[in-house]
Amino acid sequence: MNRTAAIVGTAVRLPGGITTPEAFWRALEGGRDLITDPAPHLADRAHVLPGGILDAAEFEGFDAAHFGIPDEELALMDPQQRWLAETADEALQDAGIAPRTLRGSRTGVWIGSAGIDQVTINMAPGAGGTLLDVIGSLPSILAARVAFHFDLRGPAITVDTACSSSLVALDQAVTALESGAVDTAVVGGGGIMLTDNGNRAFRASGVLAPGGRCRPFSADAEGFVRAEGAGVVVLRRLEDARADGLRVRAVVRGTGVNADGAGMARGIFQPSTEAQAELLRWVYGRAGIDPADVDYVQAHGTATPEGDGVEARALGAVLGRGRAPDDPLLVGSVKSNLGHTEGAAGLVSVIATALAIEHRRIPPVLHHAPARRGLARMGLEVPTEVRPWPERGHPPTAGVSSFGIGGTNAHAVLQAPPPDTARPTPARPRRRGAARPHVIPVSAGSRRSLTATAGRWAPVVASAADLGAVADTATHRRDHLAERAAVVAADPARAGAALAALAEGRAHPALVGPHTAPERPFAVLVFSGHGAHWPGMGRDLVRTEPVFADALREALAALARHVPAERLWRPGGDVPLSGMDAVQPAVFAFQVASARLWRSWGVRPEAVVGHSLGEAAAAHVAGVLDLDDAARLVAERSRLLAESAPLGGLLAVGLPADRTAAELDREGGGLDLAACNGPDSTVVAGPRPRLAALYARLKEAGVRATLLADDAPAHSSLIADHARRLGRALEGLAPAPGEVALWSTATGERADGTAMGADYWARQLRAPVRLYPAVRALAEGAAERRRTPVLIEVAARPVLAPSLMATLAEAAPDVSGWDGDDPAVVTGTRADGDEAADMARALAEAGTRGLAVARPRAAAPAVALPLRVWDRPRARGDEQAHLGHAVVAASTPGERYEAALILVRELVGAVAGRAATEIGAGESLLDLGLESLDLLRLRARAARLSGTEVAVAPDDTLPDVARTIADAVARRLAAAAPAAAH
Repeated sequence: MNRTAAIVGTAVRLPGGITTPEAFWRALEGGRDLITDPAPHLADRAHVLPGGILDAAEFEGFDAAHFGIPDEELALMDPQQRWLAETADEALQDAGIAPRTLRGSRTGVWIGSAGIDQVTINMAPGAGGTLLDVIGSLPSILAARVAFHFDLRGPAITVDTACSSSLVALDQAVTALESGAVDTAVVGGGGIMLTDNGNRAFRASGVLAPGGRCRPFSADAEGFVRAEGAGVVVLRRLEDARADGLRVRAVVRGTGVNADGAGMARGIFQPSTEAQAELLRWVYGRAGIDPADVDYVQAHGTATPEGDGVEARALGAVLGRGRAPDDPLLVGSVKSNLGHTEGAAGLVSVIATALAIEHRRIPPVLHHAPARRGLARMGLEVPTEVRPWPERGHPPTAGVSSFGIGGTNAHAVLQAPPPDTARPTPARPRRRGAARPHVIPVSAGSRRSLTATAGRWAPVVASAADLGAVADTATHRRDHLAERAAVVAADPARAGAALAALAEGRAHPALVGPHTAPERPFAVLVFSGHGAHWPGMGRDLVRTEPVFADALREALAALARHVPAERLWRPGGDVPLSGMDAVQPAVFAFQVASARLWRSWGVRPEAVVGHSLGEAAAAHVAGVLDLDDAARLVAERSRLLAESAPLGGLLAVGLPADRTAAELDREGGGLDLAACNGPDSTVVAGPRPRLAALYARLKEAGVRATLLADDAPAHSSLIADHARRLGRALEGLAPAPGEVALWSTATGERADGTAMGADYWARQLRAPVRLYPAVRALAEGAAERRRTPVLIEVAARPVLAPSLMATLAEAAPDVSGWDGDDPAVVTGTRADGDEAADMARALAEAGTRGLAVARPRAAAPAVALPLRVWDRPRARGDEQAHLGHAVVAASTPGERYEAALILVRELVGAVAGRAATEIGAGESLLDLGLESLDLLRLRARAARLSGTEVAVAPDDTLPDVARTIADAVARRLAAAAPAAAH
């Protein structure tokens, strides 16, 4: 195995409003000065200016909901934790690795940081009262936070070697990858300036630049300028990255770390030329790279006269030696643009170097002139304008150096990735006629973030060269969050237009959603009965979906053992779709093949329901009947129904079951209630003249009614004898318990698979269809388990969807994602439609409704889709602030207690993740499921909103806590009153 580490994803938060690697590259190439000078509107940051500072939004805004961080924890959290959480997510997006695919894996996290400002704030004398202060400030949590959020099970290590921290972190990650200890590594670096402690110390020591700019390797170098920010890279072994179709920005050919040791005994602060040169020799020797082949070095380049001198001499001794005057080693430093990000500096330089290799251009160094004396003699040159990467007969090769105060040195060697000759261009399925429609899902944690993300995607997708690769990346290489939409389109322009419509809040024919996916969706396949067929069904799917075609062949082969050849339908064949004995086997075969297709897309139903004929396919999919037994059932059943067709027919009536029954009583007998499909949808069976008379009377009364063509009086007294004959014909049927819950429409209840033998199917043919009671009971059972049903009608054309939607709307409980106004009912193909496009849209609908569905992953390389937009609303606790004010403003002790009880119920509900109305006043906090950390959060939130420290114990009930808060507030107000009087 080739264990060379590959950089496959990058992300940054840097001064100058830079939030993407692309923006970083534009700033480097354009020679932007990213240092901020003192200004009146920046008075709150005057203590660190001039400096490289992040925008205020990076401190004030954070998508806490996405990361599941409550407000009281967020208020105490080191901003580095926020930046690194976001950039880790973005680097995985950039890499084309869906974070969900890493959950539980031995993916490692290494973070370099030397910033301890949050520690000095949270743990100052008189502060640091809770564990929240600790986890909000400890450097170890920088790595732990990332590992926790993404559920990564490899090492999670924060490295502090001062300014070389993040490059040392990279070395540790590369070592772990090379050894096989991890398969993916997330490496980050952070630097921050919250207090003036660092500036005061560095200024007093004479290493801060009085002029407010870094001038690396200049004769006028006078010190560095501090900066803050974060950067993350994602690493995979090159071979693995290539196999997974990931874009490789650069490969890491070697890394190394050493220490100055005692050096020349000039003090621990003094860098050592000898140690730095020694490290360079060791790293390049181990990597097998001739130092003369190094084209460029992104130096530590702090612009302190002594530091630059030591580094230049080390570079000259090892990498500049023997070079021709016209072929010097080019030396750069991003600190000239953005300042010294300290713990993040090494990784920021790695990202800058990877970008330069990728673009084959070397960015300029600012503020360099006049050059430091002796650079040319050492074989070094500092470029002050953009240069093309030198062509020197080998892959572009660069070094990155970083040195920490105290003497820990680090160096990495980056190189352009070798050509990927082993990966052929993937062949895409070809389809006759129109181009194959693609499903492009887009999601976010909030509706605002979703629309903004769609706006970012729209122009990129509209200009995509390969829409299939875009769809594959969006489906398999991005996470699918709660707010979801999808685009179904065959060409980039249409896909881009649909995304633009989503961004603007408009409808578009190619747009599905947006919908809020339920937290716990419950997939149910509903198989329709007779009447869901149309002449051209299956023809397109047989050509475009191999899984469907294979399953259909199997079903038709099973039917051929029981159905005469002249009555056995095949897509595009000669057998017309007319007569029960031809139609019903065809419907069954289509349903079995469709269910197999849904399964190939990820639908593993937790329940199935079948309407009349559809119960045969449901029983097979549930594992109750094998394919041959199900085919035998359908063949015998359809033959008997064909015989019964002259006896009568069916009438669909738009009334509830009780009102339909009353209408039948008025008819004086002779008609049966054959089906109850929904709250106001029934079917009547009987002789056709009687049905015609009822039809005329209902229409005159303004009742919706439809006489059904090509049907038989199933589920009525007219076929009682046929039902008995079906039981005899099915003797020996061997049902199994089944693997999926099957809800019987003969009983309206969950069925026991072993009881679905010959006698059951005889009763099923005669008994009325109880679809409505079955779906209602199924939905109510799901609600009790806090599940949200997503019903997929399996049919060649939808016939049950209106009834299913009405049933879910009527049953809609207070369950997350269960929308009574827009129930989750998915339909497949339509009569005379484009079946491939219809099923693609159904797949998109199922995905937006919360199901984990997708077409199988293609052999397509990752596409660089734009990053998801973060939603940074105001703190969620703000909406509870008025409750805290009510406690303080209460005029009597009784009112104060009642206000405190309301506040506590809301707070406990928020911490426990339950609606306030579900919180019982008599239960203890422990019984309500609150653990030790939850109690800390509750205490901190209550203190923030009431202005009073509150003691909270596991055995306390809500009234206990409310009384404690009310009493504490009363004491505080009483103590303040005398002071106010004076």
